[in-house]
Amino acid sequence: MTIQQHQRRLADWVTDLASLQLPRIPRHTLDLGLAPRELAAQIYADPALVLGMIHHVNTAAPRHLDSAIHSMEEAVILSGTRGVAEVAAGLPEAAQALDRTNYRGYLFTCERAIHAACQARRWAWQLADLLPNEVYTAAMLRHTAELVMWIHDHGAVMRTIHEMAPEPAYASEAEYVTLGFSLGELNLALAQQWALPGLVSESSETLAAADSRSPRSWAVGLAARLAALARQGWRHPEMGALLEDLGELLELDAEGTAAEVTAGAREAAGLLPWRPVTFAPLLHGEEEPPAEGEDTRYLSDGSPQGGVCLAPRPPILRRVTQELEQRDYRRSRERVQLRQERASTADLAMNLVLTGLYDGLGLSRALYARIRPDRETLAARLVLGAAGDPLFHRFRVDLSRPSLLEELMAKPAAVWVTPQRYERLRARAPRSLHAIAHGRSFFLASVFAGDQPHGLIYADRHRLDNTLDEPAFRQFRRLCALGGACLDEA
Repeated sequence: MTIQQHQRRLADWVTDLASLQLPRIPRHTLDLGLAPRELAAQIYADPALVLGMIHHVNTAAPRHLDSAIHSMEEAVILSGTRGVAEVAAGLPEAAQALDRTNYRGYLFTCERAIHAACQARRWAWQLADLLPNEVYTAAMLRHTAELVMWIHDHGAVMRTIHEMAPEPAYASEAEYVTLGFSLGELNLALAQQWALPGLVSESSETLAAADSRSPRSWAVGLAARLAALARQGWRHPEMGALLEDLGELLELDAEGTAAEVTAGAREAAGLLPWRPVTFAPLLHGEEEPPAEGEDTRYLSDGSPQGGVCLAPRPPILRRVTQELEQRDYRRSRERVQLRQERASTADLAMNLVLTGLYDGLGLSRALYARIRPDRETLAARLVLGAAGDPLFHRFRVDLSRPSLLEELMAKPAAVWVTPQRYERLRARAPRSLHAIAHGRSFFLASVFAGDQPHGLIYADRHRLDNTLDEPAFRQFRRLCALGGACLDEA
């Protein structure tokens, strides 16, 4: 199947995938004689059983529920051991349902899902969350779309994505090129179709930055990001920022944060019926460097191994430009409402601008940071192309201190910063800008509503070898100016 054949409407994919059953992982057993809590703990070790139990309860007893179930303990109590046995017997086995081309990929995704779930639940406990197992369930089921894609059409879509971007942390562009949307968007749509716990939808795919979401959904997002980075372990170039953000969430120092991550990895390893592969380096303080000749396709640091380039799409750029000119926010509102986010007219306009940058110009990472009411702080508000990346979601700049961005926010302006120019400006660049630019060429624009500064737009291309050019900068500047004009009327 070609990429063109993969690209269909999201709703069509949901229709095709809605009836699929995840296969059970090998060598996983259930003891139906256990008490509900202990039996639930065994169910938690297999994503297929977790999803199967939710389907069973939602189908068999919807009238007895005010809302979707939140944990497997609830599911076991509502279904009884007979219901659990029925679900387990009705699920296919991975060894029979999957062929050699997708068996390994499916099990690796299961492993990442279990790892993310264990980490997120531990963090929920430390945050005194009242329903830590709901956080576990959400972190596990955040991987549902990827798991389902491994069994659909013999994993053709996932193999296409992995050929372009072997490492999960850099797969978003490959997902978009292959499908026309991200797996996070598909996960959100499937979560709504299957009436999965609300936290699954909240954390699956969001435009909003972290400080506009709950600590619970941010913990799920960080856990999923950690599971995607873990193949390289502590030396992953983006691991430091994630650990720093996790330390802030849990109020731990660097040593305590690393110890907590290792403990979560050990817990996940205890649930697997095989030795972990995708997070094995986190089980040790310092992993061994790759041996000579070892496959290092997962070692992506922005090099060509870090995914694919988004191609500009002139028709989308023209449509977005026209919608901005006509103040037509219908598509933007649908996209924001799909993610269950509240948004002002200003958010709808800025979402439309980011859509033009990402979908239209092929700028694979775009950030809108809004000035807070104190008028002294820029904070991330909307993000595209950097899902779960704490450097983008927690972007903050203190405008009361002299800096490059403080100067930029003095009047409406757009600049193109090349690596050479950035070296000359480095001393005046705030730390948060250093972190996301990381040696890349990037575009910056200050956005004003009338004569009042409203926010900042940052855009770049993730891969270092995918350079920016003058036509892209002209279109970037135009879109940002149109966004400012919309704000002036909001």
